[in-house]
Amino acid sequence: MGQWIGGDRDGNPNVSAETLEYALKRQSEVAIRHHLTEVHYLGAELSMSFGLSEVSPEMQALSDASPDASAHRADEPYRRALIGIYARLAATLKHLTGGEAARHAVAPQNAYATAQALLADLRTIDASLRLHHGEALASLRLRTLIRAVEVFGFHLATVDLRQSSDKHEEVVAELLATARLEGNYSALDEAAKQTLLLGLLNDARSLRVVGADYSEHTGKELAIFEAAHSAIQRYGRQAIRHYIISHTETVSDLLEVLVLQKEVGLMQGTLDAKAVNELIVVPLFETIEDLRNAAPIMRAFYSLPGVAAMIQRSGVSKM
Repeated sequence: MGQWIGGDRDGNPNVSAETLEYALKRQSEVAIRHHLTEVHYLGAELSMSFGLSEVSPEMQALSDASPDASAHRADEPYRRALIGIYARLAATLKHLTGGEAARHAVAPQNAYATAQALLADLRTIDASLRLHHGEALASLRLRTLIRAVEVFGFHLATVDLRQSSDKHEEVVAELLATARLEGNYSALDEAAKQTLLLGLLNDARSLRVVGADYSEHTGKELAIFEAAHSAIQRYGRQAIRHYIISHTETVSDLLEVLVLQKEVGLMQGTLDAKAVNELIVVPLFETIEDLRNAAPIMRAFYSLPGVAAMIQRSGVSKM
């Protein structure tokens, strides 16, 4: 699932890093509260005791790790495990969104670092139920919850970033001029732009000058990239996957976004030394002429030294 709310800046100056952060936080809260509700209901449904049902060793370990110390549930491994999962999810909600869970059998603690860690716990319960004649129980709410976590994680939906190519060019031009590398980037022809941008992508150094006074536009644009970098670390890689470039007309329009990713750590390494990038650059061809040039532009982009290898290492399919 994906959407543009909070990430589409093309023609909308009101979208900022703060807007993006707010959208991601609200999405995360919706997803985690759903998971919390389902875990609560599962705890009521999976109340089997040791006297009626065996459990797998992994399930027993999950139950033993639960902070639930109630003597009333000492012989209920699934319920104890789910109370522990709820406590971890409640701590995750607090950490990612600042929100409070509706119920607390035990205090929130030990937040999940990733949605995959939550999935692992739920799959442990699922496997134990299926192994011990609990197929019917596993196929109801638990399997639905597992699928929800697979799809929505802690992020709910991927936020697509979008900006017009000319806005990226303005930022790159200012960065280059301030660094005294190129005083009039926009006046260069396409071949010269590509050569310069490829050189930057093969240079491990940052373009930004410490203490330099950049324009409001450049500051806002770089802040968006920085917010995207933080969001991926916070909510998971699926929180933001695509960077859509409106009015794509040339190969340099794509390279400029890679340069801006590199500036904030969304691209690690250099094109000639095993680079990986977090955001898929997605060209948007918006005129008849641009559509006619789309295939040659993309062929030229993927044929540039290091680009195809970087995409493969990053686990990203070609557009």
